[in-house]
Amino acid sequence: MSKQYQSKKEQFTTQEKRKLPIILTAVGLVLITLIFFVMRGTNEQEKVEYFGNVVAAERSYIGEFISMTVVEPVVADGKIEIDFEEVNTNNIVYFEVENNENQLVPLMAYITPSGRLFTGSSMCEPCRGRTFSLAGETLVCDACRTTYTIEEHKFISGSKTCGQYPPVQMNNRIEDGKIVIDLDEVLQWRIRS
Repeated sequence: MSKQYQSKKEQFTTQEKRKLPIILTAVGLVLITLIFFVMRGTNEQEKVEYFGNVVAAERSYIGEFISMTVVEPVVADGKIEIDFEEVNTNNIVYFEVENNENQLVPLMAYITPSGRLFTGSSMCEPCRGRTFSLAGETLVCDACRTTYTIEEHKFISGSKTCGQYPPVQMNNRIEDGKIVIDLDEVLQWRIRS
């Protein structure tokens, strides 16, 4: 083999060896980017646990701050009833029913942006705030300003202690234009903190 040919071969091999770290780095960056986007897509596709079924038209609270409207429930035959149209029109309502320890349980009902109906406790614990407002895409405690997501009550900001005790869902059904909650759910309700 000629010296010239061997010199060119060595030169070519040396150049390839210099390129190898650059190629490996580029492949590594592509793989890391791909893994990042796959993981991000998986997180965004996490299942959201919505409250109840869709019962009303979708709506947006973006740019709005809606305070609770007080309504009077009807308690009879082991059921609590409130008018569905009052909730649908006012977006969020407040009412109270006594539990089996003679304590008034603060309750609320509201329509989520996806048109679902939430009914349940209206207490932010441990601050003991009893009223909430709808603001943009959040449910806000009027006392401590702790915020939760509207659709599933995940803590967003505010008091981390209160954030551990979001309002509790109580099952509901709609019968003859009335929202019905079983009285037993309220009778057994207790402050958690």
